[in-house]
Amino acid sequence: MVDRGNPVWCDWRMGSEASLTPFREKWREAPRGSDTDGRAFSTDLLALADETLLAEWDRMAARRGAGELGWFGPLYRDTFHGKRVLELGSGLGFDCLRFMAEGAHWTCADIVPDNLAVIRRVAALKGLSGQLTTHLIGDDLSLAALPAGYDAIWVFGSIHHVPFEMARREALSALGRLKPSGRWMELVYPRERWLREGAPAFEEWGKITDGERTPWAEWHDVEKVLRRLAPATFNVILDFPFCAENYRWIDLECTGVDGAASTTIDLLATASFQLEGGRGKLFSRDWSCTCPPGLFAPAARVDLGAPAKVRTVDLEVLVSAGQVGIGLTTATGAYLPAAEAVLAESPDWQRVTLRVLDDEPVAALRFRNLYAGRRGVFTVRAAALRTA
Repeated sequence: MVDRGNPVWCDWRMGSEASLTPFREKWREAPRGSDTDGRAFSTDLLALADETLLAEWDRMAARRGAGELGWFGPLYRDTFHGKRVLELGSGLGFDCLRFMAEGAHWTCADIVPDNLAVIRRVAALKGLSGQLTTHLIGDDLSLAALPAGYDAIWVFGSIHHVPFEMARREALSALGRLKPSGRWMELVYPRERWLREGAPAFEEWGKITDGERTPWAEWHDVEKVLRRLAPATFNVILDFPFCAENYRWIDLECTGVDGAASTTIDLLATASFQLEGGRGKLFSRDWSCTCPPGLFAPAARVDLGAPAKVRTVDLEVLVSAGQVGIGLTTATGAYLPAAEAVLAESPDWQRVTLRVLDDEPVAALRFRNLYAGRRGVFTVRAAALRTA
C-alpha cells in the first residue's frame, strides 16, 4: 500500500533548510473574493493607480463578504473588536481590513512581499494604517520578531498549503506570540474532500484544489491541527465542515502552552500487543490484526501498566478493511466515552489522538471491530503515550 497522503516521505520539504521559493511564486495570486471568481496577482494590483486599486479591492472584498465565506464577519465581529490578531498567510487582506474597520488591531504575516504591499496601500487609502502591522515570513518560518500577547491567531486556508512539518514549525513559532488563553482559528481542506477527489499525492492535490501552479495542498481535521500545535493544549470551540465538505472551520481556545512536564513513551518499543478472544490473526510487522467478526467484538489489547497520569495516546493506523474502534479503557475494561476513535477503511495512514479527560484511570489501549458482518483489518505503525 502506497502512503500517498503522508508527508513524512517528503524529506526535502521537511528539512530545516527547506525553501519557500515555489510557495512564494504561487501565492502571489489569491482568489478574487471567492474560489469561483478567478485569481488576482498582487503584483498586477500594485501597478494600478490608487483610485483604481481601491475600487478593484472593494469589489473583491464585497464578493468575499457576500459569498460562501461571508458568515465569518458577523460571527467574529465582536470577538475581535479592540483585540490584537495575528494572521498567518494574509493574502490580499480581505479578512484583516474587514475586521480592522470594526475595531480590530491586525498583524498580517505573509511569505509574499507584494501581498503585504497591497494590504498596506489599501489600509492607507481607507485610513486604517494605525491598526495594521505587517511581517514578511522568511524561509526560517520564524515569527520571533513579533511581540507576544496576541489575543488570536487567524489562519485562513494558508499553512495547509505547505507540508505538515513546515506548517508545524511556523505554527509553534506563532504560538509563542499567543496569550495563554488566546484563540487559534483556521480554515482547512477536509480529509473527506481529499478522499472524494481521489486521495492523490499532496503535490498533485494542490493542482486540483488551487490550480496548476500550486506546489502542495494537505487535508486537515481538528486532530491533525491539534497534533501540529502540540504540546500546547486547546479546547475545541467549533469544528465543522461546510460548502459540501470543501472546507472545514476549526476554532480553538488555548488552555496551556508548557509541555515541559510531559513525557512520551514509544508503545511499539515498550508494550506488548495481545490478541483478544483468539480469533484475530496476528501478522509479523508492526501491530497488525484481523478482527473477529461481529459488531463490538474485541480484537486486541495493549496493557499500559501503571504510568503517570495518561494525557494522550497518538497513533498512526492503516485500516485496510472494515471499520475499527480504538479506545482507552479502565482496569475493569470499561470504555472511556471521550477517548475512542472510529476509523473506516481508507487508502491512507490515519493519525489519531485519544485524549483523557480529568483524572480518569487508564489501564489499556483496546481495538474492536465496528462493522457488523465484516472483519476489520488494521495495522499500527506508530503509537506513543504522553503522560503528565
